[in-house]
Order: sequence, then structure tokens, then C-alpha cells
Amino acid sequence: MDERGYPFEIGVDRLIYKFESVSENKTILKTVSFERIADTNIFNLALLDPVENGELSDQIESRNGDLQLVLATVFQIVCDFLNRFPDSIVSFRGSDARRHRLYRIAISRELANVAGKYEVYGITAIQEVVFFAPNVDYEHYFIKKL
Repeated sequence: MDERGYPFEIGVDRLIYKFESVSENKTILKTVSFERIADTNIFNLALLDPVENGELSDQIESRNGDLQLVLATVFQIVCDFLNRFPDSIVSFRGSDARRHRLYRIAISRELANVAGKYEVYGITAIQEVVFFAPNVDYEHYFIKKL
């Protein structure tokens, strides 16, 4: 993504990243978590917001008016993670249909910019892993460093 993102901090374990989403009305501390899937080199990415009880949720709609900055920041975090763990694969999907479609649109828009540095895959409805193609629905997305 060519857009600038927010500055972010990396946790000691290098699996948790944090950044602040800032608008005129509020500042939200967002968390990006990478969780290893079983004994594989695949890590599930989750974009999380705090809820009132202090826990984190991927179901919150923050509506902070900075969606492009948040997406740019998450992409920069994915790049940082893959630079630190170059043999890893990052797995993600939207927590609902709207978000999942938003991710597909963002990937489609940025695909040419990441070519030669990263490979992006999708899982089809019949559970086939294929190279990502714009305007195709996928169940899940994967990105890895070349």
C-alpha cells in the first residue's frame, strides 16, 4: 500500500503489534495478533479492538473515519512480520461478509504493488488453494514473502 500508516509497536514475543487509530472524536488502541496454527509455519492474523471489559474483539466496528490508514498500517505490520519470519505464511479473513469483501477489494487494488515481493493466495469454496485473482470470492486469504 502506498498510503502512509500509523506508527506501531511490536510486542516482546514479536507476535503482537499495537497502534493507535486517531480521529477528531477518539483514539482507539488497535491490536494486530499473529497466532500460529498448530505446528505449521502459518499464522492467523487478527485485527482487534478493545471492548469495555478490557478484552479484545474482532467484531467491533470502530467507525473512526480512518479505514485506509488502518488498512495501510495492517499491511505494513504484515510486511514487518514476514521480514522477521520470512518462512511464515500469514492467513486472514474478514470476521464478517462485509469485512471479508473489503479485504478482497484492498488486495485487488494492491496486487500489482506487491508482485515480486509477496505472493497472495485464496482458498476457494471447494477448499482449493489458488493464486489470488481480483474479483473472485475466496473463503480465506494467505500472503507469503518471496
